[in-house]
Amino acid sequence: MTRDEYFQLKQKYANAGFENMTDAEMSEFVSYSNTFAKLLDTVSLFGGDALNPKPRMFYRMKHIRQADRSKIVSVKSGLNGVDGRIHGFNKGELSIVSGTNGSGKSTWLSQIALEAATQGFSSVIFSGELRAPRVKEWLMLQAAGRDNLVQDGWMYHVESSAREKIENWMDEKIYVYNNDFGLAVKQIMKALEFFTLIMDVDVIVLDNLMSMDLREYPGDKYEKQTALTMELSNFAKKRNVHIFFVCHPRKSMGLLRKEDISGTADITNAADNVLIVHRVNNDFKNRTMDFFKWKADAAIYNCSNVVEICKNRDLGVQDIFAESYFDQPSKLFLNHMDEYRHYGWEPEQEEWTGETPFDNGKYDDGGKAAEAEEDQGDRLEASV
Repeated sequence: MTRDEYFQLKQKYANAGFENMTDAEMSEFVSYSNTFAKLLDTVSLFGGDALNPKPRMFYRMKHIRQADRSKIVSVKSGLNGVDGRIHGFNKGELSIVSGTNGSGKSTWLSQIALEAATQGFSSVIFSGELRAPRVKEWLMLQAAGRDNLVQDGWMYHVESSAREKIENWMDEKIYVYNNDFGLAVKQIMKALEFFTLIMDVDVIVLDNLMSMDLREYPGDKYEKQTALTMELSNFAKKRNVHIFFVCHPRKSMGLLRKEDISGTADITNAADNVLIVHRVNNDFKNRTMDFFKWKADAAIYNCSNVVEICKNRDLGVQDIFAESYFDQPSKLFLNHMDEYRHYGWEPEQEEWTGETPFDNGKYDDGGKAAEAEEDQGDRLEASV
């Protein structure tokens, strides 16, 4: 198969549309695309017409290439305490996100889809619990920001002058899965195959594990969950996308930890990142003071939500709490109370340039935070 034949096949199926594709057609395209994904150097592949991969079972030292970190593509979350420590979320990786009910994990992930769109990335959102109109309305509120909202009693709506602009900007940047096609995992994975192959999606949000129908996997409940997590991890690498996978925790009497995430340890072991979203309420304060022996006047208790980085395989970062402030009208996680987040639909806002305003080269030391007062992790450690 040549490069030109591959692109012709891709165009054929792009025109057909996912809902019209037969299983045989999908299998044909996936098999060809898998051949491409196995090659170590995709750039050289698309420079010629020959497909002749020569995989090695064992490498000699001189055949192992040093990783070029400048080529890692990461999606920034917009939270300084997260991006400053792990440089964002790398494509080709799987992140497990957990948190108790009402902690804000789903809200934060929809905001990441907007952040990704501003950076030039596209996303797919699967929400097994919310219908597409509800997901869209949440995204609209976040994209609008509090200056473009009107209050109606205790509810907020996007003002009419901004609504069409936001819709047009999000179109073909954020896709939402249609739950009418079912919650069976095999069907969902088939849909994800289509979007990553045809639509060049960069980010996938799967919210959440408990809403998916896993009956097609063999084994007991935990074996099914492990099988799905392993499949998602392989899928992220093969398709070069970042997958956020929401996994609810088991009931815990103390502070929620990585070990409390639903399923077996195989789930968190398979993930590249494990994050827990905490709501800073009285339970969180009491449990962290008991668990970490923090003082009652610790700076972290002044914010409304924190994202805990429990595991980061790439840089080895763990046990970091990123502070944030939740703006109720716009449903946004902010770095400070008076922050105003802009998205690409606003005329005065330029598209993503590839530069992170809060990075400025401070964290080019392999993941070790600079000794600066504004560093979120160091400020936290100094306060407790």
